[in-house]
Amino acid sequence: MEVTASRAMPGHGWVLAACLLLLMGLFAALVSATQLRPGETRPVEVAPSSDGVVQLRFELPVEATTRWALWFPREPVNRLQLVAADGWRSEALDFFSVGADEGILPAGYAFLLPRNAHGPMAIEAEVDGGLHGSLRPVLAQATDIRRVERSGVALAGAVYGGLLTLAALALALAYASRDRLFIGFFGFTVALVLLLQAMNGHLYGLPGVRFFGLWQLQGLSALTLVHAAAALWLIEAYTMRGRSYRHARLVRGIGIGLIALAAVFLLNLPWLARVSQAVSAVGWTLAGIAVIGMLADAARRGVSMAWALTVATALTVLTGVWVALARHGLAPEGPLLHYGYQGAAVAFALLLALALTHRIGDYRDQRDQDRLARQDTERKMRREAARADLSTALQTQLNGLDPGEIPWQGFRLLMDHLLPLVPTESCIAVLRGYQGRDHLLVEPSDALPSVEHEINRRGLILRRQATAGLALQQPVRPSAGGPVVAMEALIPFQVRAPGWGVLLLRRAGGEGFTTDEMSVIGELARVVQLHVDQAAAAVKLRRSAEIDALTGTMNRRTIDVWIERTFAEAERSGRPVSVLFIDLDHFKSVNDRFGHACGDECLREVSTALRSVLSEADMFGRYGGEEFIAVLPGRDGAEARAVGERMRTAVENCEVRHEGQRVRLTVSIGIATRQRGEDEPAAAIARADKALYAAKRQGRNCVQVAPAVFS
Repeated sequence: MEVTASRAMPGHGWVLAACLLLLMGLFAALVSATQLRPGETRPVEVAPSSDGVVQLRFELPVEATTRWALWFPREPVNRLQLVAADGWRSEALDFFSVGADEGILPAGYAFLLPRNAHGPMAIEAEVDGGLHGSLRPVLAQATDIRRVERSGVALAGAVYGGLLTLAALALALAYASRDRLFIGFFGFTVALVLLLQAMNGHLYGLPGVRFFGLWQLQGLSALTLVHAAAALWLIEAYTMRGRSYRHARLVRGIGIGLIALAAVFLLNLPWLARVSQAVSAVGWTLAGIAVIGMLADAARRGVSMAWALTVATALTVLTGVWVALARHGLAPEGPLLHYGYQGAAVAFALLLALALTHRIGDYRDQRDQDRLARQDTERKMRREAARADLSTALQTQLNGLDPGEIPWQGFRLLMDHLLPLVPTESCIAVLRGYQGRDHLLVEPSDALPSVEHEINRRGLILRRQATAGLALQQPVRPSAGGPVVAMEALIPFQVRAPGWGVLLLRRAGGEGFTTDEMSVIGELARVVQLHVDQAAAAVKLRRSAEIDALTGTMNRRTIDVWIERTFAEAERSGRPVSVLFIDLDHFKSVNDRFGHACGDECLREVSTALRSVLSEADMFGRYGGEEFIAVLPGRDGAEARAVGERMRTAVENCEVRHEGQRVRLTVSIGIATRQRGEDEPAAAIARADKALYAAKRQGRNCVQVAPAVFS
């Protein structure tokens, strides 16, 4: 059956866009449902007093019915502890070492104030190391603080879960497509998960990776640079695949430089801690600008989803720069901005996953094209094999057949080789006036009587369709206007007018024949007709070389070949062979008196009379002029003389008339029989020739046998 490529989902671009909007809507709904800020807060006055100490002044209700707490966003500091004037000290919290009471995904630093705290209060916040320029405390009820923490856990879990799902998807796509680009996306996603966990302080509370807190800010900078390099290489591979990019070396060089800087930071040299954040921010920003440039160029070239990725990258870079400035106290800061950066990073990863997944469609299209090409090649190979097998069978089985049997056998072979390739209910070959005969072949053969009646009824229509020379398909209906019960393919044969021929194949039901099937039928039909015509022409040519054109008997060349074989076989078997030389008496006078046309007619009549006496095992031919020769295998001299007498009588009784006058004809015959030891005919022919001349001397119209007449 004809195979076509699988069709893409209609409007798949809009469907993907709608699904993406749905995911973004769900994420927005999750964010809106969370409480990132307490519902009721009290103002807190922040006044740095000395290095590493921040004065916090606030006022609590005099009659507090609930417990209050101070909450700080989770920024990278080595130690954060609250100390009151009355000697109260909170637990010391560390960004790079998550406490057991904080859980595994803390959203900030939460400190419960003393139960009896009320009225105006002054507390010192002792901060060691790290970045604390953006430590802005929030004073709220403890229940609200716990609600904020739970919201942070939910958002962080959603972000990490989504990214890990993308990483698992990348592995599945890498396995399915064998494309290393998905392995690169897996590495990029894992690097992004580690970076976000490190930025949120969650990485240092996970079993197995707590040790990463030893690097503190330099470890965070190293992760930032590794993620930037992974993004740079991945986008370069995505946008420039299969193309030469003039800045490719520069892009790869930047990536290598970022990895080298990350390796330097992992040395954990103390003097690098002060500059690590600034260096990583600059490297990350440069990588983001390079990514935007490559994506913009890819969008200009029409790369799928490049514009969306460009916008997502720009948002991620802007929010990342804003967060970096806020951590140094150079820009306003808030929880939405912090999570907005992470949301932009996740959106970029999601868009990139969709863009890479779009490559699966390209793989599918390429796979379909390859499959179609392979199937087309297989069809061509099967067709060529069938054509070669059919040609071989025709060359083998048509050789040596009589002209009348060649068409029947050829078209029988056509059906034998065609029907396994093209399943049909019936196959009919109709030929009229082809090679001088009519032919009708039917498969299955038991349907021949009904097919003959149908062909006679449709003869005129079939002849017109065959004369048109166009292959076609037509429905078969039991009656005019009735339902279609079968489809019929009609392939005309190239038969010289007034003859014609068609091949009819019928398939039950309304399913017709495919273009490929029609092509196969037509090709094999042409092959058969070509071989049949060639075989018939070869038989005619061979016979024209073997047969005397005037009398239709063997010519001298053929007789010489056959008599050589006959004598050799007779010597091996010890059987006799007799040779008869026949010469028409006074033939020159017939030509002189009645003309050469009459002489030719006499030769034909004499040839017919002489041949009528012989059996099928005997050989007879014209030896030249008015001389004929007969070879009688298995007959001795006595039997040959009897045959010669019958031949002489048959010629004498010939009725040949020319212009109302009877032309009297007689023959003289010389006979010789093979002698012992003679495996070649030359001696016997010479004796028969001498016997013929002896018959001429005896008065003609007689038979002489050698060698007795010479003894």
